[in-house]
Amino acid sequence: MTRDQNIQQLLAQITLPEQVNIRAWQITDYSSVCDLALAEDWTTLRDRPEDGMTAWQQSWPALVATHNERVIGFLRALTDGAITLYIADFLVAPAWRGKHIGIAFLMVCHLLYPKVRFDLLSTDHAESFYQSQDFRPFQGFRKSYF
Repeated sequence: MTRDQNIQQLLAQITLPEQVNIRAWQITDYSSVCDLALAEDWTTLRDRPEDGMTAWQQSWPALVATHNERVIGFLRALTDGAITLYIADFLVAPAWRGKHIGIAFLMVCHLLYPKVRFDLLSTDHAESFYQSQDFRPFQGFRKSYF
């Protein structure tokens, strides 16, 4: 079974808006992912496009939400499959927020890896979303070497 077939089986348990789908990302989605990120002032993919592509290629789960084949959101994570799933990038386009797409991304990850904890960094304005999904604040640190 392919990753997309597995995801589609999991999505049968989740209600999404009409004509919205979540699937494994494809290389052809990368420019749309970059556009969505840049619209939120996330500049890493613009400033380091080759590194960004490598990050997406080496991550799993790496998912996109589409509406009529147009990318409207994405989630990129890393996991050991046993203890932790780290959500590195997670975004739903503003026009699509509040329609349970973000919740669906998290549910797909949970169904893929039901026994792992989710860790992530977040912006302040997303705090209420994560708290509504039973995430708790957890202090973290970051250092960049560039």
